[in-house]
Amino acid sequence: MKDFKFDVVIDEPDMCDREAEKRRLIALMEKRGRMVIYSLRRMGKTSLAAVCGKKFKTLHPDAFVLSVDLNEVSSLAAVAERFRSHYEAALREHFPVQNAKMRVGSLLSRIKIGLPGGATLAIEKYVTENPEDYLISFFGELNKMSEERRLVLIIDEFQGIAELKTAQAVLRREFQRLSKAAVVLMGSNQRLLYRMLNDKKLPFFGFGEDMELGAIPVADYLPYMNERFAKSDLHISEGAARRLMIGANDIPNYINELGAWIVDNFSGLDLTADHVDIALESAAKSKHGRYESVLYGYTLHQKRFLRAIAKLERGVPPTGKEMQSETGLSPAELVRVRDALEDCPLLSRDTSNRLFLIDPFLKRFLEMT
Repeated sequence: MKDFKFDVVIDEPDMCDREAEKRRLIALMEKRGRMVIYSLRRMGKTSLAAVCGKKFKTLHPDAFVLSVDLNEVSSLAAVAERFRSHYEAALREHFPVQNAKMRVGSLLSRIKIGLPGGATLAIEKYVTENPEDYLISFFGELNKMSEERRLVLIIDEFQGIAELKTAQAVLRREFQRLSKAAVVLMGSNQRLLYRMLNDKKLPFFGFGEDMELGAIPVADYLPYMNERFAKSDLHISEGAARRLMIGANDIPNYINELGAWIVDNFSGLDLTADHVDIALESAAKSKHGRYESVLYGYTLHQKRFLRAIAKLERGVPPTGKEMQSETGLSPAELVRVRDALEDCPLLSRDTSNRLFLIDPFLKRFLEMT
């Protein structure tokens, strides 16, 4: 019996669909290309990249796939440290111990840090004090590696350096040196990513080809759901499955979370849209304490704004008459609140630039309060 898995990086057997995206990403790795993968949060970008990285290594056993997460980096030194720590972890995973030590030693030699004694402390201090020099040496090692084996570099949450122009300039220059490696950038803040990739004044203007992870068709999700609902002797129709997907904002992570809640709380039923609605409400109620804590730091006006976004139809202008009526705030106050919440973790914008609450359980919680 298979489970609904969520809030983890999932393997291929637990990934629903994405067959076209997998083929395209592996083909890009084969041709050593450049790609930007973007979507809402929790759509499965990281899992897609991990699945394709594993598949690529089965096709090319000597391939080296390096994934680096730039979420919430605050300086060039923090960027360099992420590359250092992820690189060393990838070396330990890919190579035998002695070979991994040799490659770390090669990098230490390149930046003229001796191996004896506190090598780890020495390199960490060097990264902090000389981040650009470290990155130059680091990418020199990657370039050398790309001469002898297939190399794929995957950067997750790339918009983390949106405010770090020096980091952008350094990475753009170093990526250009990696002519024999595939480079994949991924991000979940589409507003920041768009600005980085479409501003002619910024280093990553026009970088790579784009791939968006959109909603998965219900026809593909239906057999996936029923395979997992069978664990509790449940069955779902296409109509009820569509209701579940809409209720979960068409985001795979939340679809699976709601599916897991249904498996744990229902059994022996042909699920209907009403069952789905009951499950969504009960799951939202179970998170009461968490959401009270999440909302604690928001002002009264911001809470009114979030509650109105939850209750009104997606696409309602955030400063329009309906929002004014629902919140009791003036247009000027709504503009200030909207701007303050533009990049808060609770809100996102879909591909039509419509503002919405990304967490469907929080949305239902706010609708009930």
